[in-house]
Amino acid sequence: MRNLTALLFLLSLCSLHLVSSVPTSFNHITRCCSGTSTVRIPLKNIVNYRWTSNDCPVKAIVFETLNKRQHCVDPSAVWVNHHMKAVDLRNSTTVTAKP
Repeated sequence: MRNLTALLFLLSLCSLHLVSSVPTSFNHITRCCSGTSTVRIPLKNIVNYRWTSNDCPVKAIVFETLNKRQHCVDPSAVWVNHHMKAVDLRNSTTVTAKP
């Protein structure tokens, strides 16, 4: 009985070690783009944007639209930079306008 208890204790310590060694970014799923679109998205449809992670092979801006779709676009395109600034301005004025 004593050996079984010691074995269970050792097994629980090993499983605890395995669980604690999982990287903290395990829960964070990195979403990358496989490529970028050349289609210009209307500014009125864009709700938000984000950059892809540094771990992604393709550097892109991901625009989120009103219908929750995400579009990967080339960050070096002139219209993309304009849209990003406009979304930033719109979101900053919306936040400050709330009481």
